[in-house]
Amino acid sequence: MMHLEVMGEYWEGLVDEVIEHWDAAGIEKGVILATWMASRRSNDITLDAFTRYPDRFIPFGHVRPVDNWEEEIDRITQELGWTGLKLHQRELWYAGGNALRTVREIVGRAQKSGLRVVKIHLHEYETIETLSREFPDIAWILPHMGQYMVPNAPLRAYCDLARERDNVYLDTSVTDQYYDLDLAVRWAGPDKVTFASDGFMYSPLVERAKIDSLRLPTPHRAKPLSDEEYAMIMGGTMAKILGIDK
Repeated sequence: MMHLEVMGEYWEGLVDEVIEHWDAAGIEKGVILATWMASRRSNDITLDAFTRYPDRFIPFGHVRPVDNWEEEIDRITQELGWTGLKLHQRELWYAGGNALRTVREIVGRAQKSGLRVVKIHLHEYETIETLSREFPDIAWILPHMGQYMVPNAPLRAYCDLARERDNVYLDTSVTDQYYDLDLAVRWAGPDKVTFASDGFMYSPLVERAKIDSLRLPTPHRAKPLSDEEYAMIMGGTMAKILGIDK
């Protein structure tokens, strides 16, 4: 997964720079999206990139509750046929009110139009547990192994949820408890973990190196990734989630 902006900042040529980074990291194809800006603008940026590189990019939509999100959900699902959506906690919180109620409303509408995957950055374990239970036909992908720069974050709880619930997955982008990544992959199961970079801010070369290191002995003596497990994390599981040939 790659952002087509840095905290909402987009510049001409960024899409070509993404391709350059992907080529250097050996990434053939992946998810793109934009956040931290108005819903229509973010999706227009993603659409333009996908139109230019349809063989490299898989587009995910994005909405902010403060915008006319209903209209934009209908556009990305019905008109564009996109089946993935990104939601971010700060955009959910900025709208005020209850994140659970807001996500229920957004995902409930989008699911009726073919939405299948939600990538949600939300540091509310109970909310994630509830949503993934209430929407069992939606695949919920939790960035950063469920957490991001949160002291004493419940990493094990997110991993256990992914292991126990068929529709919950974790991505490896910018895992701040990197020293426990080897344990986390085993807690969740390699088939419930997917590679992501959270670029453009973070380099896919660096993020891939973290996964590459798990093929070697680790300080925790966790079992090294097999070739099959490595392939699942680096694209096989995401292809399965999206229903595409890798």
